[in-house]
Amino acid sequence: HTGPLCEWCVSNEQYFSRKEGGCADCPTLWRFGILAAALVALAGTIFLSYQAVSRIAVKALRRIFGPAVAIRLSQLEARVGIQPKLKIVVSFYQVATTLGPVYGARLHEDFRDWMSVLEFFSFDLLGLTYPDACIGSMSHRLLLAALWPFAVILLGSAAIAAHALTVGLSLRKSGSGRAGGAGGRVSDEGDGEGDGGGDGEGDGGRDGGGMSGTRGVVAVDADGDGIPDRGVVAVDMDGDGTPDHIEDVDVIDTDGDGVVSVSELNHLRWRELVRGTQSRILYLAILVAYFVLPSVSRSIFKARMCESFGISVFDATARRSYLVADLEVLCRSDDEMYRGLDAYFWAFFVLWPVLVPLVLLGLLLWIRRDVRALRVTRLSRACRFLWRDYNARFHYWELADMYRKLFLASLVLFIQTDDGSSKLLRLIVASVVSALFLTALALVKPFKRFDDFYLACTANLLLTCCFVLGTVVQICESAAYEDMCDTLVGFPSARGASSFVIVLTVTTIAVSLVLVVLKSISAIRAPTIRLLSNRRPPVMDLSKKCHFHGFISHIWSTGQDQTHTIVRQMKLLLPEARIWLDVDCLKNLGALEESVADATTFLVFLSVGYFKSRNCRRELYAGLALDRPFIPIHEADVEKGGAALEVLKAECRAHCVDDAGLGTYPSYLGPAEMVFRIFEKEEPILWVRVNAFQLESLKSIALRMLRHSPYYMRSPNILTAGAMVPGEVPPYAFVGPVTILVCRDNDGAWSVAEEVQEAAKTGRALAPKVAKDGVVAIREADDALETADALPGNSRHVLLLYMTDRLWYDQDGTVARLVQAAMDRKITIAMVHEQTPTLGGCPFSTFFQGQTPQVLLQPPYSLYNALAIPLYGSPEHRKVSLRHVLRRMGAAPCDAGLLRRKLQQLNHFMSVARLVRRRPRQRGKS
Repeated sequence: HTGPLCEWCVSNEQYFSRKEGGCADCPTLWRFGILAAALVALAGTIFLSYQAVSRIAVKALRRIFGPAVAIRLSQLEARVGIQPKLKIVVSFYQVATTLGPVYGARLHEDFRDWMSVLEFFSFDLLGLTYPDACIGSMSHRLLLAALWPFAVILLGSAAIAAHALTVGLSLRKSGSGRAGGAGGRVSDEGDGEGDGGGDGEGDGGRDGGGMSGTRGVVAVDADGDGIPDRGVVAVDMDGDGTPDHIEDVDVIDTDGDGVVSVSELNHLRWRELVRGTQSRILYLAILVAYFVLPSVSRSIFKARMCESFGISVFDATARRSYLVADLEVLCRSDDEMYRGLDAYFWAFFVLWPVLVPLVLLGLLLWIRRDVRALRVTRLSRACRFLWRDYNARFHYWELADMYRKLFLASLVLFIQTDDGSSKLLRLIVASVVSALFLTALALVKPFKRFDDFYLACTANLLLTCCFVLGTVVQICESAAYEDMCDTLVGFPSARGASSFVIVLTVTTIAVSLVLVVLKSISAIRAPTIRLLSNRRPPVMDLSKKCHFHGFISHIWSTGQDQTHTIVRQMKLLLPEARIWLDVDCLKNLGALEESVADATTFLVFLSVGYFKSRNCRRELYAGLALDRPFIPIHEADVEKGGAALEVLKAECRAHCVDDAGLGTYPSYLGPAEMVFRIFEKEEPILWVRVNAFQLESLKSIALRMLRHSPYYMRSPNILTAGAMVPGEVPPYAFVGPVTILVCRDNDGAWSVAEEVQEAAKTGRALAPKVAKDGVVAIREADDALETADALPGNSRHVLLLYMTDRLWYDQDGTVARLVQAAMDRKITIAMVHEQTPTLGGCPFSTFFQGQTPQVLLQPPYSLYNALAIPLYGSPEHRKVSLRHVLRRMGAAPCDAGLLRRKLQQLNHFMSVARLVRRRPRQRGKS
């Protein structure tokens, strides 16, 4: 071996190996193919193993902790946000690994082998699998380095196309049956008419409201005429069971005969399949370009990366520069080999560091309006890797970060091309650039998640420190500055400086892991809405004319606090939701009508005095004129500014009498039209403040908003199953037989007990194995509590107390006597407090105003020490009330894990045993 460092092998069949300390034979090309195939196979194996382990883990977690916890853990990856954190960490190490070759800051030889593991983050397939010197001439290396990513994209595209072709052929085979519509005419080209049923049960149907006989294609009746609309189609391309976003209108009935034929349907399938395949290929190309751009650009700059060496021990100024990648090439314009690399360098420089970022920038500029308006199109979905992690205003930030990496990893090589790696200028420039980028990052805050923002700031801060400390490493490692390391820096040896830099690098990994763990914990508890149909967050897109999902109208005197709470909580449940609120968005009181027009839906908060406000009526008339969907929200609590619906209707009739809707709505028909739109077209959503009940109110608001978004108007069947929020009250079921005792004189209690019994049956149906013995019986407490022997010993007994304004007014005081008897026997009392005024609902303070017998208020009874469960009239809130009642009676959640079920069974048996043990004493008293 020869060369300035004696690291260049004379034979073309050998390369210099630092491990062996000399020349080693080049591996055969088979080794390159085998290693490349092994890397691909390893990646595939890791992916498949991850999928398999995830499924096995979910099944085990489902059995131990219950389905709810298992589902939340399975969604953890998406909720933690692995993608942005991975990009931040990879970006950090892609730049950090250039400290040696680009900046000349090489660690001490004791650490070089250990730190070589980080070279994996460069995504340099050639460098990781085959020695550069064995590939051939420098021009051949440049060709391979610049073109191998295209080969990866072509291979990946071929695999995607092959998969799409397989899916298309299977669709053609499965689509030979009938094609039906949701109530419309159908044609099966010879088989007669189909039923067009929306339940998806007939003749190969898949989705409700879909086309019977199709696979993954859903036709939507958006105008409610009972016929699938032409041009409204959603296709499930990714196999998740939900229709994908569509960008263009697709005509189903191409010949206009009102009949959807199988040939037309097959044509639609193939067209959507082709479009979906194109989107996947574009996504793959963006993914490959993002990860390999820094390493490929650095490989291209190998044609310009030189290092100077001293050529005389007598003259320190006598130096000669060689190409680092090929020490046979002199970095001089008169060197033929060096001059011959110019064409390759500039061609590939334009291709990668110039054109690739410009193409990505062009894509982001093309979709910028859709991204900022939260409109999901096919192209924006294909480019989601570039913008999904950032706020809509800063969707271009990925390009800024990409240019930062390009400059630090490769473009900085333009500085002092001949001997820059032995000087400090590159490190100083890189330190300044990194510090400026960190400042911009801190000011702009482009990330959606704060944990991603903190991690990005941490990574950039540590990277800046690495460049600053790189000057220390270069000074200490250089033989020319050997005496200066201790004098200027303070490290006695180069090894100490390298150790310090390594500790800082490892700190990045530790900080990343800590942030991921902390975010994982918070993500499990995060109360975000997910659709039951696909267990995913809803798509929050907007129409092209609107910038808000909803406009909330309210009167300040009685509705300001409530609406602020609604908007704040909706932001937590739907982080991407945009709701217009006056204190946040109102700039000009005269532009209320324009603000209403800028929102997809119109939320009306109904409280006392709302219809008396002229500005509120302006907003109402604007909503009517624009035909915005109304979402009425009812405040029923009188103490909080609410009123009964009849009172609010009367207020509406009395004040919504303005001619031509104050000039906004010339065709206004009078109060009857307003009453119909607000109170009768859809049932107003009851607003409740208590935790679990508030979630139901917010879920109802969210679902109604989503129903009118462009995506779900095309695919309404996705919302049919409803939504869920982590932390909401699950269905409950008993683990053993239970008898509900009801007082004969407690009016309405028997009806409520029957509702509780039905709710328990629903729970048993959801968890038959858990609650196979949870039979619920209802019995009159008057007979059961007369004697101790009247209570069977194999059933748990619970007294249900239905609390209305007439609870304690029975003539003989039977209710109070039976409550006292039940408490003497340690029988659980479930107090249910009616909230509807027309059914006897009253404030809870009423029961302390002389109604309740004093003996029950004092020890040892203290009846009201236990909280009463509010019972609401609206179906969604009543369901939660009944589940709370079941929990008070000792039921277990249907999604409870094995451990919790066992504890609940033990509690049930102990309750029965306590009742049996008390019988002799009760018999003696009688």
